[in-house]
Amino acid sequence: MPLLLALITSCINAAGDDDPTFGFTEISLNQSNFVLQKPYDVPLDQRYSFIDGVHRMWVYADDKPHARGSNTQPRTEIHIAGLINFTIPLLLAPMIHRCSNAAAAADDPTDGFTEIPLNQSNLVLQKPYDVPLHQRYSFVGGVHRMWVYADDKPHHPTSPTQPRTEIRITGLDYSSGVWQFEGHGFVPNGTSGATVAQIHGGSHDATTLILRVYAPGEMRFYSYPRIADGLYDRWFRLNIIHDVDGGKVTVFLDGEQKFQFHDQGPGDLYFKCGVYAAHANISYYMESRWRDIKIYRKL
Repeated sequence: MPLLLALITSCINAAGDDDPTFGFTEISLNQSNFVLQKPYDVPLDQRYSFIDGVHRMWVYADDKPHARGSNTQPRTEIHIAGLINFTIPLLLAPMIHRCSNAAAAADDPTDGFTEIPLNQSNLVLQKPYDVPLHQRYSFVGGVHRMWVYADDKPHHPTSPTQPRTEIRITGLDYSSGVWQFEGHGFVPNGTSGATVAQIHGGSHDATTLILRVYAPGEMRFYSYPRIADGLYDRWFRLNIIHDVDGGKVTVFLDGEQKFQFHDQGPGDLYFKCGVYAAHANISYYMESRWRDIKIYRKL
């Protein structure tokens, strides 16, 4: 420790009036490095917003902690994840980060999981109640194509929800364990404000995860910071891992971890994909296509 202090003091003295970042190498961050922690019993949008590049976080004195069983004070914080070992000399940090990324890239999200066979009965279609299925859905060459219009009816006459054409994975609802959705998706240029994949259910909200695509091809967590861009008019591989017992959801895109967050608690949970209109900033026509839909579980 005395040697490290001496080195730090030497660097500070040598820097003089230089910028504090002088001599440092920036480590690139992406959305997966920003893990939000908030009171466990409220939705994220009630304690966090991201507008014009500004992360706004707030909390109340009588809020719950970030996890059940925690004896800590209320918080809404960004945890910088994936950058461990800050106690070592920072000269080595970029090299370690690159090595950890290379090691992670070698692992497939499905490693350690067992695929659960699906049949047609597991894929239940939800579409506007007043139109025939073939006017909002097709299945050709192994590709499920789903589309909807902004002025379509909901999926049920008494439902107050937005228009949708979605595949609901049924017969595999879960409330514990570690489960994974995998599918290859395609969103045509022009579709905006459409939920293309979700985890429905949770003890503190109607949904645990909403992934939306907005113009110009950005994928977002609900309507918050983008997870990825450049998604229009290309096939992408989406993997969603839900560790219910650990209270954690991890999102992978094309095999790369993009995002991780605390879930909304246990409940009757299931996966969905397709198109489901957001409440605002939506295009009139929305479409997504899906193939090779699979469900995995850790046994």
